Amino acid sequence: MSLLDVDSWSRECEACSTLNQNIIQKLQLREKRQKNSQEYNRLTTAIQTELKQFEGEVKELNQKLTLLEGTRSIEPDELYRRKQQVDDLQTQLAQVNRKVTQDTRGERAELFAQPPHSLINQPAGPNGSSIPAESVGDVNVLKQHQIDILERQNRGLEVLSQTISRQRSLASQLGQEVENQNDILDNLADTMDRVDARVHVETGNIGEINRKDSTWGYWLVIIMLFIAIVIVAVI
Repeated sequence: MSLLDVDSWSRECEACSTLNQNIIQKLQLREKRQKNSQEYNRLTTAIQTELKQFEGEVKELNQKLTLLEGTRSIEPDELYRRKQQVDDLQTQLAQVNRKVTQDTRGERAELFAQPPHSLINQPAGPNGSSIPAESVGDVNVLKQHQIDILERQNRGLEVLSQTISRQRSLASQLGQEVENQNDILDNLADTMDRVDARVHVETGNIGEINRKDSTWGYWLVIIMLFIAIVIVAVI
C-alpha cells in the first residue's frame, strides 16, 4: 500500500468532515433567519446541496473500502482504522439528516397550523391556488439540481470529445508509422533478394575457379611424370 493511497484517503475523509461542519454551521445560521426569507431559502438550498454531496462521498468511501477488503490489498490494521472512519462519517451523516428532517417537519407543521389567509400573498399554482413557499423552495432546489447535473454532463461530454480527438490523432500517427515501417520492410526485402542473387553468382564463380584450379594441378602432375619417364629412358 503506497503513501499516496493513504494521503488520498485521509484527504477524502477530511473533506467529508469539512462538509459535515459546513452543514451544521449553515443549519445554525438558518435558525437565526426569518423563515421563507431570501437568506433562509439560500441557506436551505446550500444545505441540501452539501448534504447530497456528503452522502455521495461517504457512499464512495464505503465502496472503496469494500473493494480494498475484497482484494485484500490493505493491511488488517489499516482496514480496521478506515472502517472506523467510515462508521464515524456515517454517524455524522445520520445526525445531520435527522436534524434536517426535524427542521423540515417543524416547518411543515407551522405551515399547516397557519390560517388560510396567510397564503394569500403566496405564489399561485397552475389552478390559481396558493403554493407554500416551502414548495417553491423545493422546486427551485430541484431546478438548480437539474442545472448542476446538465453542467456536469456537458463537462463530461467535453472531456470525452477531447479524449476521442486525442485517440483519433494517435491512431492516425500510428497508421502513418505502420506505413513507414512497411516501406522499410519492403526495401529491406528487395535488398536481401539482390544480395542473395549476388551470393549465388559469386558462389558459382568460386566453384568454377576451384574446378579450373583442380584441372591445372592434374596436368602439372602428368607433365612432371612424363619428364621423369623421359629422363629415366635416356639414362
